[in-house]
Amino acid sequence: MKNLLILPLLVFLFLTGCKDKDDPQPATGKTLIAFDVKKDVKYSSGAVKREPVSAIVHVWPAENQDFDVQASGSDIYLGYAYDKISGKSKTAKYGAVGSRMNEQIKPGKYFIYVVLKKSSETGSLAYSYRYFEVKEGETVTLQKTFSHDVPSETFEEWDKNK
Repeated sequence: MKNLLILPLLVFLFLTGCKDKDDPQPATGKTLIAFDVKKDVKYSSGAVKREPVSAIVHVWPAENQDFDVQASGSDIYLGYAYDKISGKSKTAKYGAVGSRMNEQIKPGKYFIYVVLKKSSETGSLAYSYRYFEVKEGETVTLQKTFSHDVPSETFEEWDKNK
């Protein structure tokens, strides 16, 4: 009797696990965004070392958009940014939590926002943002490095620690 119950389950698993021949094959010239978040850490010896840091990253398509981080308020932490042109909040299209983001992306203009995760350390909820463009078949590599002394819950210029 147990075999009769297991047989339909096995057939279901086999059928749902098979690859559909109509699935599109990955494009050869992929358009990608590769993003890293780092923070300079100052040790008691005075040495400063650049290390990966956990953050929340959101990316919005930005063609004909003008995003206002301040007007977005705390909604931006959840992936909603206020667009001044339409007068509406827009939802992020891409996102990641961690120190690295690798995402296949369509060509165009984008807005990226990164915020350090909440913690008891200096720099908790520090944030930065910028616009960038991606062309067809191109990999855009972005990196944001936060200063070791960035105050908590403050904006830091994107290119401050290049």
